[in-house]
Amino acid sequence: MFILQMFWTYIVGMLSNLDSLPLERIHSVLRMFAMQGTSGEITLDELNHFLERKVKDQALVYAGGVYRLPKSS
Repeated sequence: MFILQMFWTYIVGMLSNLDSLPLERIHSVLRMFAMQGTSGEITLDELNHFLERKVKDQALVYAGGVYRLPKSS
């Protein structure tokens, strides 16, 4: 899970710029940009579990099949 935590910055950046994305698109973008040159590849299932944990921690919102950052108060 350490590798996924490293990619958290990329995920936050994607969602900041694009507002919301489905799991498959997040995975695709990470594979194109963030995973190049790393020691391992993250499966869709691993990414899904990681993002589910971020939703439980209220760091992400999941609705309508897409992830987004929570609105700032």
